Amino acid sequence: MGFVLLPFLKKVIDLELENFVSLLDNIAKSAPLAEQSRRLPDQLVTELRMSGAFRALIPKKFSGLELPFEQYLDIIKRIAEQDASTAWCVNQAAVIATTSLWLPDQIISEIWEDPFASVANGPPYSCNISSDDGGYRLTGHWGFSSGCQHATWMTGPARFSEGGWRSAFFRPDQAQFDDTWHVAGLRATGSFEFRVKDLLVPATQIVNFDDDSTVKNDITTLPTALMFAISFAAVGLGVAKGALSDVIKIAQGKKPQWAALRLREDPDVQRFLGKATARWRSADTYLMHTAAEVIDSVRRNQEISHSQRSQLRMAGTHVIQECAEVVDLAYKISGSTGIYQDELLQRRFQDMHVITQHVQGRESYFGLLGRYAISGDYETGPMT
Repeated sequence: MGFVLLPFLKKVIDLELENFVSLLDNIAKSAPLAEQSRRLPDQLVTELRMSGAFRALIPKKFSGLELPFEQYLDIIKRIAEQDASTAWCVNQAAVIATTSLWLPDQIISEIWEDPFASVANGPPYSCNISSDDGGYRLTGHWGFSSGCQHATWMTGPARFSEGGWRSAFFRPDQAQFDDTWHVAGLRATGSFEFRVKDLLVPATQIVNFDDDSTVKNDITTLPTALMFAISFAAVGLGVAKGALSDVIKIAQGKKPQWAALRLREDPDVQRFLGKATARWRSADTYLMHTAAEVIDSVRRNQEISHSQRSQLRMAGTHVIQECAEVVDLAYKISGSTGIYQDELLQRRFQDMHVITQHVQGRESYFGLLGRYAISGDYETGPMT
């Protein structure tokens, strides 16, 4: 049983639909309230739900949009250019939603036939799960649950008593949420911690990633952590592009105190802006080309090699770092103008530097990838 999506993203591959532009406008207009309240406003969440944003990667069979991942990345960039927190929440929900494709067909249908459905998750702190009376008994504590305040399902990995890991799907009202999200950037993601104790979860709501997925396609062949790597890098690209636009606007009219030239006329500013633009374009091309090349191969062959894993990891990590450099250049050009909270550039600066602190942006991955380039031995793990 499906439902009719509003046409915001109906022709999103073209990215020219008037209603999609309207949605982007609403995201931008909602950003100050979202920042203040540390969550996405209810009206915006409703529009995102009805646009299909939270189910962008779910197959049409289950009332999803089934967008090609390459086009999905472009959408995330465009949303992030308007507001990083909104893009982060959309991306977090859309990518983690794909883990539902390991559940039985009937449960997948039950989750996604709800037009308001969205999934939130978080990395595990201390989480354990064991078999119990035909189901599973779960006790756990997870953090950084972006979008949890509007989620209809929660999920999170837990160490299985018999070895390996499992991920349980359960309702938000079965969990306790802790508001620890007092931060400078990505404030509107409302990334609370959550926990459950001795929760009995039906076996049909448990994911074992060692098993074959119920739905077999390119999305379930791509490792979830690497989908996050390149999609969070796409968020960074949107933030950095917005920062460049912000500083160009500032430069049009600003003449720094005791300076002979306006910013727009200053050769140093022009040079810095040129370098920042070149770095952004290089990072954008690198990410999108790598994603398209790897995903095309995965789509055709239904498998992913160590070399392709390394390409996605390298692209995601490098682009996040490059985007931070671009934002920093824009921030430096702005001078004291950029320090005020009511400046978009200040918010983008804070947002970008929260993104670099995320596990996906760790520079330590470069060492792992360098070892692979030298030895040919790829170190697989939860993030690779």
